Amino acid sequence: MESQKLVIFETNNEEYGIPVEFVISIEKLGTITALPEMPIFLKGIMKVRDQLIPVLDTKELLFSHSLEVSDKSRLILIETPEVTIGLLVEDAKEILETDQNNIKELNLMTLQTSAYIKAMVNLENRLIAMLDPRSLLLSLKELEQIKEAVENQQVLN
Repeated sequence: MESQKLVIFETNNEEYGIPVEFVISIEKLGTITALPEMPIFLKGIMKVRDQLIPVLDTKELLFSHSLEVSDKSRLILIETPEVTIGLLVEDAKEILETDQNNIKELNLMTLQTSAYIKAMVNLENRLIAMLDPRSLLLSLKELEQIKEAVENQQVLN
């Protein structure tokens, strides 16, 4: 039976999973440099292993509320063909391996409003929304602006 590995994180007291093949690493939060005139969900950029990474606030993206940084806060580095980003999360909890039978695709109505939530992981006493990081990024109309800002910062350094 085929299984799926997910990096599980928490935002707004809800659990979300990202397929492990998108995840480069999970980092402790460092210094985030704010960029002027960027969308509210873009907290700024952070240097990780000599690479400038845009930091997106998952709570702002998903719930339109700013995430309050704590000792548990982490940055999940995600790589897509378009850009490498850092997702700021309240807590990176675990790597979960689950059976495909536990993954339930969402119906079309849900996909139209939240195209980046592709399925739900239905466990005995947990329900985890599975995010598609590429769809999440492509849903951001500011994606090109974010990529340009990071490229401009890299030229300056």
